[in-house]
Amino acid sequence: MTGFGTAFRLAFRRNRMFYLWWVLSLSVLLPLTVTKYHDLVPAGQEGQLVLAQLVSNPTMRAILGPAFDLSTAGGFTFWRVGTFTAAAVGMMAALGVIRATRAEEEDGRVELVRAGAVSPAAPLAAGIALGLLACTVLGLASALMMAAATPGVAGAIATGLGLMLTGAMFVGVGAVWAQVFPSARTARVWSLGIVLGGLYLARAMVDAPASTPTLDAWRWAMPLDWAALARPYASERWWVFLLPLGVTVILVALAFWLESVRDVGAGLRAASRGAATAAPSLSGAVGLSWRLSRVSIIGWTVGILITAVSMGALSTTVDSAFTDQPQILDMLRKLGGGTQVIRDAFFSAMLAIMATIVTVAGIMLLSRMRSEENDGHSEVMLATATTRWRYALSLLAPAVLLPVVLLVASGVLLPVLQAQQDGSSAVIGTITTASLALIPGIVLVMGFAMLLVGWLPRWYGLAWVVIGWSMVASWVLALFNPPDWLIRLQPWGFLPHLPSDPMRWGAFSLELGLGLAMVVAGLVGFRRRDIAGK
Repeated sequence: MTGFGTAFRLAFRRNRMFYLWWVLSLSVLLPLTVTKYHDLVPAGQEGQLVLAQLVSNPTMRAILGPAFDLSTAGGFTFWRVGTFTAAAVGMMAALGVIRATRAEEEDGRVELVRAGAVSPAAPLAAGIALGLLACTVLGLASALMMAAATPGVAGAIATGLGLMLTGAMFVGVGAVWAQVFPSARTARVWSLGIVLGGLYLARAMVDAPASTPTLDAWRWAMPLDWAALARPYASERWWVFLLPLGVTVILVALAFWLESVRDVGAGLRAASRGAATAAPSLSGAVGLSWRLSRVSIIGWTVGILITAVSMGALSTTVDSAFTDQPQILDMLRKLGGGTQVIRDAFFSAMLAIMATIVTVAGIMLLSRMRSEENDGHSEVMLATATTRWRYALSLLAPAVLLPVVLLVASGVLLPVLQAQQDGSSAVIGTITTASLALIPGIVLVMGFAMLLVGWLPRWYGLAWVVIGWSMVASWVLALFNPPDWLIRLQPWGFLPHLPSDPMRWGAFSLELGLGLAMVVAGLVGFRRRDIAGK
């Protein structure tokens, strides 16, 4: 293929850091979990009882997937984080191939590359090849580390293959949608929100009930279950890997065919012509902001509401499921602010996790301010009577309000099933109040992000560093018994974790005030600096 090497080097140069951080982050998840196996699962009969309780819990099966041999560190680890990691690899793969193909085409780079002595399919081939290479490196790294951490070499190889081929499937998914739609944003929504999200939800619905012949047959129709159905560390079934390999070949071939029958810069699905006149709602910056963000807002809202109810279902069995697991209880208590009441610790820990997740939505929405500026759209808007303050606030307001509303909604929905079981709604009010106490953490992170947009827009990635550290501190470090101050060293660490903690108005007010001050400073910076244009 003429020009493939040149196209691949360009794709590698522009996407190497994107893949590097994903590979480094995901390749260590399983090995880190292996190191805590003997702490989480006691030895002897007690450990077998603990594992039996976990496997019999339908909510745990829905979240973690099918379980096979949990008597070994490798088998338990793959059940505990394997399916989640495989889905995350799929997310990396889909985002990466869309970034290297459709997003580059939107920016006009693909047309420039194809203007040279390059085969028409070379840019697509380069994007797919880079995605497959990243999945291969991640799978190989995971296999090597699992082989070093566990005695089963075959299980380690199966683990690496499962992650690699799940990612390869979503390289194909992203490549296909990149040909269908003319917008990278729409391709991402369909790849992640519709396909990946829909498959994960379908998998949870199939895996949650007790095993029956009918459900066992349906599991083979769940691509996100294929890595687990290969049974790493449990008498591996190597032929299962032919399923994701076959799907990958079909999707990649389909992507190349679709690319050959469409015009450069266009998608297979042509953009609609639209109305002859704009709707009244598009007469200002606020209406335009909603039009640009509505798909993301709706998608995040639906996803968070379903997640909150699903996570809250665990509360009805948390007392019995973790009574004989002091290590897990200790982890929950650390995440929940140190309370000794298991259920309170569970709700506090879940709220802390949800607070971080919903803030990701805010960071993504606010990043549109930067992308609109890079695309030259901000310059066009500000050439009208729209002031910079109004334009910035039209994009900032939903970025702040969405995570706040979703966190409060999570506080309402997390305890709904528990309230139904207790026959009292008092717990809903308690947990909703607890969610309100965590709002300053969201404001602090969003204030920092706005400060970067206003003064140092090229450094906007630092906002993602804050989120990444918060996830590590809240979700990973708690497994390793670090000092309490290290876990607290993140935006939600010093806030009161109700109902176990007393309300600390000092920390609440300080974080809220600091976050709002950074929002104002960021708006001032955006008002004063030059606006980039195309």
